[in-house]
Amino acid sequence: MLDTDVTVEPGLEPDEDPARFNRRRLVRWVAVLTVGIVVVLAVWQDPLYAGRS
Repeated sequence: MLDTDVTVEPGLEPDEDPARFNRRRLVRWVAVLTVGIVVVLAVWQDPLYAGRS
């Protein structure tokens, strides 16, 4: 019979100190700001209201 009773260690990721800006938060903010800038530039290039007259 297959033994499926496996426990997972709760601390798989290294503990990070409660810093104000950790690496994940910094990467998330950079990604959000990059997407926002790309959206603004895309709207400037082809405004959504350009087809209306």
